[in-house]
Amino acid sequence: MRTVFGSRCQQCWLRWNYSSTKQLSYSKKFSTAASPSVVDVSTLVTGLSNEQVKENPAIASYLAANFPNYGKSDESSSLSDEIVSEGMEGGFSTGGAAAAVAGKNEEVAVAANNNNNINNIREMFSFQRDPKREDGSRACQRLREDFLIPGLIYGADPIKGIDSSSNHKLYVKTPWNQLQRELDRYHHNFESRVYDMTVYENPDDTESGTVHRVMPRDLQFHPILNKLYCVNYLRYFPGRIIKIPIVYINEEESAAMKRDGFIASVNRFIPCVVEDGVPIPEHLELECTGLRLKEVVRIDRIIFPDGVQPIKKINDQFLIGTVFGKGEGAGPSDNAAAPTDA
Repeated sequence: MRTVFGSRCQQCWLRWNYSSTKQLSYSKKFSTAASPSVVDVSTLVTGLSNEQVKENPAIASYLAANFPNYGKSDESSSLSDEIVSEGMEGGFSTGGAAAAVAGKNEEVAVAANNNNNINNIREMFSFQRDPKREDGSRACQRLREDFLIPGLIYGADPIKGIDSSSNHKLYVKTPWNQLQRELDRYHHNFESRVYDMTVYENPDDTESGTVHRVMPRDLQFHPILNKLYCVNYLRYFPGRIIKIPIVYINEEESAAMKRDGFIASVNRFIPCVVEDGVPIPEHLELECTGLRLKEVVRIDRIIFPDGVQPIKKINDQFLIGTVFGKGEGAGPSDNAAAPTDA
């Protein structure tokens, strides 16, 4: 059993290592063709020069992934054709998918600046996945080698008349860079965000896409390499429960928190319901003013924006955490009065 397990782990590692090598080679080609001299990179990142970008291909690939207008030139179209042709000659399907992903990144970035800014909803795109040919462990592994993360869209949406039956499940494959961009932005709060997911029929389709409003669910990572393995999406509609993270404000106004005190959190998220047309908050603020040592923090210190309410199951005794720390952090009222000599 040890030999079989070891060989399977080794095969899995080799596959991921191979895909990482292909991605690095693609990044180098992209950074070489997209000349940094077209745009002054110091206007994008403070303290960065064009010479540093030329010397380090990783910086060029980062700029190309995060700044859609970086490196635009007439060579971009010929670059895509070159990547596609090389991928076909080498027998890889990554060339066509990579070219399609690179073209759609710009479209999504422009649309995100114009739409859904009011409701704080970001945009992503994905492609439909054939449940017969692209389902199963081996088929999904081939998708990951092409930098496409398998998943499915499920759940009910009363607004569109969609129930929660299996007939309305949609198998999708999302480009890896789309998900990694959002993970780098929100980290552990990624599943607390709402997205407008545009689903295209295939990587070559650029027009006929269906928009689904979803929340990421069931993120799975590789147990050793910590790379994305699978991401599902739950349909979202106004009134669906969403868990919003908690952040602390005005910690300097608490004597206990200023002196190395901290809140031992019991609940880091609060299940809430957001009304239609109300911006979905990225976090809820917890007022720390006046917190004392060993004080129990409850939901009454949470500041809820207009149109955002906790679910009905949460009452006033909902526990956030308890303040712990050094004894010096307590205020004068926390210490017992010393006895005086008669």
